[in-house]
Amino acid sequence: MLSTLKLAVVGHANVGKTSLLRTLVRNNHFGQVSDRPGTTRHVESITLPLEDNKSIVFYDTPGLEDSLALYDYINQLVPANSKLDGIDKLTFFLQSPESENVFNQEAKVIRQLLNSDAAIYVIDVREPVLSKYHDELAILANSDKPILAVLNFIADSNQNEKEWKRLLSRVGIHAIIKFDAIFPPLDGEERLYRSLALLVEPAKEILDNWLDKISQIRDSRNQTANRIIAETLVDVTAFYKMAKLDDRQAITDLQNKVRKREQIAIDELLKLYQFDSTQESEESLPLIKGRYNADLFNVDALKTVGMHLTKGFVSGATIGASIDLATGGISLGSAALIGAAVGSLMQTAKHYGSRMRYQLSGYSKLSVDDVIICFLSLRLIRLKESLNHRSHADMSPVRLSKLDKNEWEKGVLPRTLKVARRYPHWSTLNKGTKRNDKKRQSTIRNVAQQLH
Repeated sequence: MLSTLKLAVVGHANVGKTSLLRTLVRNNHFGQVSDRPGTTRHVESITLPLEDNKSIVFYDTPGLEDSLALYDYINQLVPANSKLDGIDKLTFFLQSPESENVFNQEAKVIRQLLNSDAAIYVIDVREPVLSKYHDELAILANSDKPILAVLNFIADSNQNEKEWKRLLSRVGIHAIIKFDAIFPPLDGEERLYRSLALLVEPAKEILDNWLDKISQIRDSRNQTANRIIAETLVDVTAFYKMAKLDDRQAITDLQNKVRKREQIAIDELLKLYQFDSTQESEESLPLIKGRYNADLFNVDALKTVGMHLTKGFVSGATIGASIDLATGGISLGSAALIGAAVGSLMQTAKHYGSRMRYQLSGYSKLSVDDVIICFLSLRLIRLKESLNHRSHADMSPVRLSKLDKNEWEKGVLPRTLKVARRYPHWSTLNKGTKRNDKKRQSTIRNVAQQLH
């Protein structure tokens, strides 16, 4: 059995080899990605460590740019009537002076291929099947290494899948899978590694172990993401401010603290999934340099997910004060929801007497509205789901996932979360926070479980 599986990722220039590797190793900083051909000029490696000192090593190789001329050159090198086999021909080429000059890039690819256990041949299915690809495959087949063909960019409507499969069959390559590096299928990794296990039987144990590890990482990451969201929701639900009814700055301060808490959660999620917080988005609820462009307190943003506030959305004051805060002209910009973040939903009439008595002290207790908290949860859940399925080769803006009908859209806090209203010391936004409070931790776990 192998202790290290060495895989050479090969193919023509600019077919997405580096992008495929970024997706497989979940690292959007590996190598260089560009629309310009020949971006990768040297062999780069990345190791996936496993238990018992086992590992998988990927080698990102330069693109094969001039296979037509190389194919002719190799055949010219071989003496007439010689009985050299494929590997001999390639070895003969690597010893020639042109391997260090005209065909320097191609020599790097062939040298690495001969030193690997198998090759992953990446194909841009949008490309027409030209004669240069036939020669390219013929050269690679001389290595006598198992080759898995990966059909890349299959999500594009303009593709030549049938023609590519026909060519691969003609050169004796029958191990083929579809794997779009930008929009990978949910079972894409598993199918890729299972296919490799069939090609390289001694590596089956390594690949099986790696698949198990991928599953464990995925589950652990999802649980951590749910906990990040749950703790954010508990923080915001338990948060409150004491303020006089005409203290507009207190409302603004409350909103800003909630915005900052949301940003902390966004940064933590991006870091957890190993994405840059600088990636931009153009969605209706976009991330711009890690931040949502649509404010959490934006009426139109709320409406995009079918959520609406009631007329009275400030509690902790009299009815009149609630209405004044709703319509009284507190200006936070045209996109901001004026004062809508503060207060829970208007209570029934039986509560008004106690609220008026509380007002005699001159202060009111302002807290974040249930609907806003539900909206916050939807934003973070949608981000989590987007990152769960996002490729690390995807350089486009982060697009938030569309959720199926969700309980949070009703604007009503679940009981598991609403209990946080009674414990202000649970919120890191209040003074005297007790983060390790057992009941707080239990509530966070319960909310996280509900998110799951």
